[in-house]
Amino acid sequence: MAVARARPRRAPGVGLPAVLARAVLPRRSHLNEEHVLIHQTHPADTHTDTETALCAAIRAYSSGDTTAAHSAAEQARALDPDSELARLLAVITAGGDAAGVYDSPAAFRAFIRGGGNIGLYEATSGALRELYRQHRPQRLLDIGTGDGMALLPALTEHRPAVGVVEPSAALLAETTAELTRRGIPHLAWPCTAQDFTATHTRRWDLVQSTFALQSLPEADKARVLRWIAAHTDRFVLVEFDVPEVASVWEPAWFRDCLARLERGLREYDDDRDLVGAGFILPVILGKFGTATPTNYELAIDAWEGLLREAGFAGITTRRLADYWWRPPFLVEAVTGAG
Repeated sequence: MAVARARPRRAPGVGLPAVLARAVLPRRSHLNEEHVLIHQTHPADTHTDTETALCAAIRAYSSGDTTAAHSAAEQARALDPDSELARLLAVITAGGDAAGVYDSPAAFRAFIRGGGNIGLYEATSGALRELYRQHRPQRLLDIGTGDGMALLPALTEHRPAVGVVEPSAALLAETTAELTRRGIPHLAWPCTAQDFTATHTRRWDLVQSTFALQSLPEADKARVLRWIAAHTDRFVLVEFDVPEVASVWEPAWFRDCLARLERGLREYDDDRDLVGAGFILPVILGKFGTATPTNYELAIDAWEGLLREAGFAGITTRRLADYWWRPPFLVEAVTGAG
């Protein structure tokens, strides 16, 4: 709610935003009758409450039955006319499919420049700016730069030579144009993190990645992090802390997800349809098996484990801000030399 991710990013998090803690929800054997009901919901049923109608709509959509998904979404909308999630699900299912998450730079741009992302990116850039002031890197590499929303505001007091890695040509062009305008020496690589780290050999004083590496599958995460540990003494990661669940259909997780979605969608006014249908919902629907996932989020303690396995020794974490999806954390990791 974005990298050199396998594709351009981001959700803050959507990322969602945002990543596997160890707070696993109860297994189905412990569920009461109400819990069992949500698991046994069928798209063709006539539903009496919004939650079960939304569950049926998402289940149907995940199986490719957009007709049944649209019917259930319209039921949810009738049961709760104020539900923005139900309304946008009805819009998406009426059209037959959700847009690809990163197919619309306009949706991504509106997403990160509105709602809770304003405060989120201010906090992120401010933290990066302080790290640059403290450590004074001469060569800085940003993996998954996007359009530079986290990087560029941080380049004020200290302005190192910058390397940017970003698979979206449109987003990368915006970043490099601004770096050029500011007179900041830079190199740019229009590729994924996987492709970049497979061939690049230069060392960097500091490597950073903000809301980007969540988009890599686990095996790719491990390979990229090992490369980073071998090519810098200091790495800064910003990601969401997203707890692990046994199943996205677990009722407690599902209800919490619905509530967070409503909050996130309502943070946008004029751009709500663009952001909701073009970015937020495609990311979230990917979690329910509607498409190949665009995010493989982890809990911060899981990120710490991967960083240690990659070769980092000293690791510190701190929460950056409040956010509708999950809380964002800054993780600073150093090798023995750092």
